[in-house]
Amino acid sequence: ESLRSVLTFASSNIGSWKTCRDKDSEERTQILILDIARAYFNAKIDREAAPCFVDLPREDPDSNDQCAELLRHMYGTRPAADGWQAEYSTALVRMGFKQGLASPNVFRHGEKKISCSVHGDDLTTEGPKDQLDWFVGELRKKYELKESCRLGPGAEDAKEGRILNRVVRWTKAGIEYEADARQAGKLVEQLGLAGANPAATPGQKPTAELIAAGEPLDLAKHKVFRGVAARGNYLSADRPDAQFAAKEICRWMAKPSTCGVLSLKRLGRYLEGRRRVISQYLWQEAQR
Repeated sequence: ESLRSVLTFASSNIGSWKTCRDKDSEERTQILILDIARAYFNAKIDREAAPCFVDLPREDPDSNDQCAELLRHMYGTRPAADGWQAEYSTALVRMGFKQGLASPNVFRHGEKKISCSVHGDDLTTEGPKDQLDWFVGELRKKYELKESCRLGPGAEDAKEGRILNRVVRWTKAGIEYEADARQAGKLVEQLGLAGANPAATPGQKPTAELIAAGEPLDLAKHKVFRGVAARGNYLSADRPDAQFAAKEICRWMAKPSTCGVLSLKRLGRYLEGRRRVISQYLWQEAQR
């Protein structure tokens, strides 16, 4: 949702928040995709409030009777994600960004007209080209980063990029956002429905008779059912057409039954015929 908010800002004129689609302008709107290298190692540990200790490597001569205290967060430790979230939030706020109230991983710089969504070590940012240059320069002072691509209207700007395995395209009519098709494909393959006749709808509310006729699944099949149902729930975030069906299927996760399997297979048959879904963010004037 935060990623789609950034795409909305990039495609909308909202009050004083204006987009620029002049291909030759240094102030043209761009979408910047970058990631921070070894992000968690940048976050310092508050040694007094919450010290963190780890085992020493076996080849270390002191590994039998001593351990090590971490000065910075390390991948695999429980507080690492929280530490990195506090690190980048502080850095962005000091740059002049305001942190979102509903979602703490969304940031907005009112003066420079930049909005940013952070997912782990991936940052998706939109704004004027010259201000994004400033943003990258400020980040490089603190972190090692990789700039994946910049989408925009300019001749040298990229027209397609990947964000968290979602495909984002810059077109003449607006911005396209394609859901991760791999998740739909994996769900279909897990159910053994590749090549099956597609269903017209992703699901339907089961009747009381159908629920009563359902039989509990063997315990050995519970894990598989829950895994596939969870995948359906995950992909529904980008697939509004499958949200209701995925929600209904999740009702059987506590006590999987044959009725739940039928609903899951129906969703699989639907996705077999519609593996790709593209959302369009057309250039628009929005009322504030």
